[in-house]
Amino acid sequence: MSDRVRIARVLCIFLMMFVHVQPGIAENVYDRDTAVFDFIYFLFTRILGLSSVSLLSVVSGYFIVASLLKADPLSLARSKFKTLIVPLVAWNLVMLVLLVAYGLMTDKWRDMPDPTLLGWANALFAVTDWPLDVPLWFLRDLFVCCLLSPLLYHALKRFALPTIVLLAVYTLFGDDLYLLQRPQLLLFFALGMWLRIAGTSTITIDRLSLALTAGLVAMVAIFITIRFQRVLLGEMDDQLRVTLDTLLRVTMAGGFWVLTGLIRHSGFAGIFIRLEPYAFVLFCSHAILFNFAGIVFRRFFGNYGSDLFPITFFTLPLLAVLCAVVGLQTIRRSPPLLFLLNAGHSVPPWRRAEPTEEDEKASERRRARA
Repeated sequence: MSDRVRIARVLCIFLMMFVHVQPGIAENVYDRDTAVFDFIYFLFTRILGLSSVSLLSVVSGYFIVASLLKADPLSLARSKFKTLIVPLVAWNLVMLVLLVAYGLMTDKWRDMPDPTLLGWANALFAVTDWPLDVPLWFLRDLFVCCLLSPLLYHALKRFALPTIVLLAVYTLFGDDLYLLQRPQLLLFFALGMWLRIAGTSTITIDRLSLALTAGLVAMVAIFITIRFQRVLLGEMDDQLRVTLDTLLRVTMAGGFWVLTGLIRHSGFAGIFIRLEPYAFVLFCSHAILFNFAGIVFRRFFGNYGSDLFPITFFTLPLLAVLCAVVGLQTIRRSPPLLFLLNAGHSVPPWRRAEPTEEDEKASERRRARA
């Protein structure tokens, strides 16, 4: 279970990054004739990228139950404030400093926050709108879910089905309440809690995931049809659009969980597990990198529609992984920076020293005792 969760974090965050590679054009990229790259772009952004966070929400709900049983709600809130809100503000401040520097160099200030109290609150805390570092809305929403988790725990324990139905209704109609930027997240979070509260075994979870994967095939077919017919999701009825999107995300969560099992027994498992300690910094930093590095890349390889834009699209996520590893290795001995930027977690040296003969003898003695 723990290895598959580590794999899931890296897999989902890596795929999610493709959503934030900026196309550099004003028009809707989905409202174009579907050539080969247009289909690939739709697959990586709308189908895989936007749906990948759902599994992370389920996993977060699953593990919060154990925390609830160990700590009182106030202690849990303090802990989650340190690991979610502090990085939310810190990374948005990093983005703000870079935007100011860019503005001073180019005299372009269009991405700066609105000069109002609400504008600055949104820029740093995502109160009613997206923050400066847009993907970090997830941290804000996850913090709200954690605050609501004691209430959800008791509701799911006593009235599981009505609670899930109520959250599904909130998913469809809750946008204007400003409780969450993405109301769906609370539903997925609660589903994860319910799996843990019900004592669902790993085997049962795998069977549920396989069933959802079968549904995923149908949902992918629907979305591909929508793309080829050039039906714009933004012009659909709101409830229909949210329903389709929620069904895609739920089935994608099952599909990704099945995929983590396959990866766990493949030769790629070691790569995913080794990269997992860098997943949080990768999540927080990639959009900042894409915002500024994308300017340079698009100057050389063009905007969306250019024959060379795929270079930008596939290179920037790989560059983000490299920068996350190098950056976190650079600050791994600085507790203040780790507290601000990585929820207080350090990482081991990337290159471990080769074991000495004495180390090998000690290892052999430990195995013999075992």
